[in-house]
Amino acid sequence: MAFGFFRKTETADIIFMGGKIYTQNTDMPFAEAVACKDGLILAVGDYEDLRELEGKHTEIVDLEGGYMLPGFMDTCGHPVLNAFRNSCLYLEDGTLEETLAQISEYASEQADSEIIFAYGYDEKIFDTSDQDKARGALDEICLEKPIVVLGKSGLHCWLNTFATDTVKAAAAEDEITAITLAYLLHILEPLNPDQIPEAFTETMIQYCKKGFTSVFDCGAPEYFTSAYQSFMVHAYQENMVKNRFFGSLFISRDVNPAPMIRKLAQYRTHCVELNGLVNFTTLKLLVDRTPGAVSVTDNSLRELCLQAADNGFDIHIDAIGKEAVTEAVEALEATRSAGYKKTALTVACEGELDSEALEHTSFGQDIKKSPLTYERYEAWTGIERAETVSEALDLLTVDAAIQLGISGELGTIEKGKQADFAIFDKDPFEMKSLAELKTLQAVMTVINGNVVFDAQEEDTSKWHEMLAPHSFALEE
Repeated sequence: MAFGFFRKTETADIIFMGGKIYTQNTDMPFAEAVACKDGLILAVGDYEDLRELEGKHTEIVDLEGGYMLPGFMDTCGHPVLNAFRNSCLYLEDGTLEETLAQISEYASEQADSEIIFAYGYDEKIFDTSDQDKARGALDEICLEKPIVVLGKSGLHCWLNTFATDTVKAAAAEDEITAITLAYLLHILEPLNPDQIPEAFTETMIQYCKKGFTSVFDCGAPEYFTSAYQSFMVHAYQENMVKNRFFGSLFISRDVNPAPMIRKLAQYRTHCVELNGLVNFTTLKLLVDRTPGAVSVTDNSLRELCLQAADNGFDIHIDAIGKEAVTEAVEALEATRSAGYKKTALTVACEGELDSEALEHTSFGQDIKKSPLTYERYEAWTGIERAETVSEALDLLTVDAAIQLGISGELGTIEKGKQADFAIFDKDPFEMKSLAELKTLQAVMTVINGNVVFDAQEEDTSKWHEMLAPHSFALEE
């Protein structure tokens, strides 16, 4: 008796066809179709060749002559701070008197608010100021409700007497002997936990419209970062994550490294079951060597880098000043030399660099170079150094994935990678300038093989309503 053995062909969940596909993969620069299964790219090639992957339940998406690229990645974004921009006062740099004037004006505009919350004072303004005097200055603004002012580093807080007494009373009731900043903010709860800021969904919308499927957050204080992660978890539960998120823990002054790395590990653990849509894999550091700046010192920098790499985290450093760039590069090269070969290393800086000091380093090669991101919130920062549209598109796709240490999963359209795409009705490579590229509008974005944004069908005005929870609390 003869037996026939037949291999059942694997079928795709979804096939995209009917357009021009720029894969950003040099082995196959163009394709007619892409088949996806379980969130990954199953095959890339001619549509006729991929038809054998078409099964009874396979969805076929006709690109209608559109242009598909790997989903864009913003490596210089600030989605966290942008999301809370309208939820409190973001202070401008100034003296103690100028800072108080800003808080006073804001407090007068918030007569109906239960709490006055501001962020971003320069902590060096207290170098010569008495803390009781500073608290009294806030009391002169308001005695009837709490005033909470979080420092620029996110590690220091400035309170009026009402807020101080509230925390002390809660600590006594809870039998807390040592009041931490996390406990203080948990008790005062300066952000409203019952409302997701509309800016949260507006940020997602704007990223989708520009073709971004992933965004790396370049640093926000831990309080805002924790709140944003809670929002992202809620969005995931509601199947409303529209951009893959890569978060970071921001440190801008000397700290004990061990608890900071534990905090970052905690963030990472919270993302384990979120299907790669919410990630925390990066330690973000600020090295500022301008006179009088409060920043991470050289010794602390090296220790933080080593501990981060030892725990499997990538490292991204904003370096302000030539001396800072040299220190950052040396710290990262020491980390690499210690045996941490898989850690993604980036130094973000601007201006003329000391080429002689950096001549024999791997800066710009193994250590990736990026535009400065600290306190820069303008869009498209990541491509500001591109000289051509083609170079800019590389920076938004394949180069971005390399910088973020995820080139094995994203950045090109090829078999085995995650199915993240951006589709446009105009050819991005035919844009005549970077300015024209920035005006390009996506007609569709895809994450994990799922269409998350369709310009023809999506009613983005309802996104905030869909995400507004009936009961939602920020994590302590």
